[in-house]
Amino acid sequence: MNKWVNHIKLFWYFASNWNPRLALFILFHEIKGEKKYKLNTFIPAELSRLTIRNGDISRSSRYEAVNFYILEALLQRITEMGASRSFTDLGCGKGRAMAVAVHYGFTTIRGIDFAAEVCMSAEENMRNIVQLFPSVQYEVICDNVAEYKIQPDESVFFMFNPFDDTTIRAFLEKVEDSTDRYPRTVYFLYASPKHIEVFFDFEYEPVYRKRKLKWLDGVILKKEPRTNE
Repeated sequence: MNKWVNHIKLFWYFASNWNPRLALFILFHEIKGEKKYKLNTFIPAELSRLTIRNGDISRSSRYEAVNFYILEALLQRITEMGASRSFTDLGCGKGRAMAVAVHYGFTTIRGIDFAAEVCMSAEENMRNIVQLFPSVQYEVICDNVAEYKIQPDESVFFMFNPFDDTTIRAFLEKVEDSTDRYPRTVYFLYASPKHIEVFFDFEYEPVYRKRKLKWLDGVILKKEPRTNE
């Protein structure tokens, strides 16, 4: 019963902020996706009500899970591109993108978020997933993404518009440093790409885009390693 009440609340949130057609579309895919992947990640949460570890909530968005429709489209396409099997979710929330990425063949999964409560949910969701996919290795890091040390094997990053442009720029500078030391092709799966222009400043190229009803939007950005001339 409580789950249906939350579904109704979610519908009214999207209907009042955008329109009923979009709300119905999102709710349909929420119910379908939660059932398909056996998750419970759809309830939004204000950051001011969560326990924040080492972070500035003025530079971040409230917790809200990415729509399954966009998430699946991006994961399907990145799989077809033959990217590495490492997947890192920046602002992972309750772990929806992490869990779904496992179903698309990613085997090394990392999620970073600075809200303690959602990190606990992500940990629980991933524990359930690895029971079905025992070869998967995962880590949930409860910390500010600005403090995160990028690993040499990380080349596929996911974001659902969790940060402002300043935070994104700082993170891309860290990626630049990492790829200078360990050259590799890097992909960003960016849902609701509000600050996509920051990626253009770092010479990322959009290689795929999925849009629906004007409000649902996701893009894959790619950057090849530098060549010595």
